[in-house]
Amino acid sequence: MVIWEILARFGAAYTEGMTVAALIVAEQEPLSRVALDRLVEAAWSGGANPVLVSGLPDGAKLPELAQAVGTSDLDAAGNEAQRTVAATSAIIRLPLSHAGIDPETITALITAHGRMPQATLAATYNTVRGPIRLTPLSGPAASERPDEPVDVDCGDEAAVVASDGRAPLSYDAPPANHGTVDPWEQRGDAASERD
Repeated sequence: MVIWEILARFGAAYTEGMTVAALIVAEQEPLSRVALDRLVEAAWSGGANPVLVSGLPDGAKLPELAQAVGTSDLDAAGNEAQRTVAATSAIIRLPLSHAGIDPETITALITAHGRMPQATLAATYNTVRGPIRLTPLSGPAASERPDEPVDVDCGDEAAVVASDGRAPLSYDAPPANHGTVDPWEQRGDAASERD
């Protein structure tokens, strides 16, 4: 079976989804190249696309997987993300000061966005909310969004503690969601119903 046959069979579960961009805000001086590279790789590995970087000083080299954007404003960066990937439905704001974030935390936010597409989400660790936010690009304008985001327990201490990724921080994988089954995992009668 080739990939297009697989997509034709299971396509709705995957193509009706969304793409989530990442906006890395690199406004700290001096710019830490280690932190920037690590955060770009974490965002990309966690599933964010495109990965945008704002606040780079003049002459700073952009990491290979990222593209520069001239603003840290979520709505403007979201428009840029949608010009790059039309299906972009949300953007995750990642401060460079939290470069120690695990890619699985990005994945957890993207997964939660799939279940709550209109909600602003915040990564938490042991009920403490950090600065990492996922904001939907459709729905209310920035001035009309609720002040309180929905918390997503990511099990990642770097979501709340500033780190360039070199310090050992606690990481407990996000809690499993036992109420969902990936279409690729379905077996038996549920799988035959799709045929």
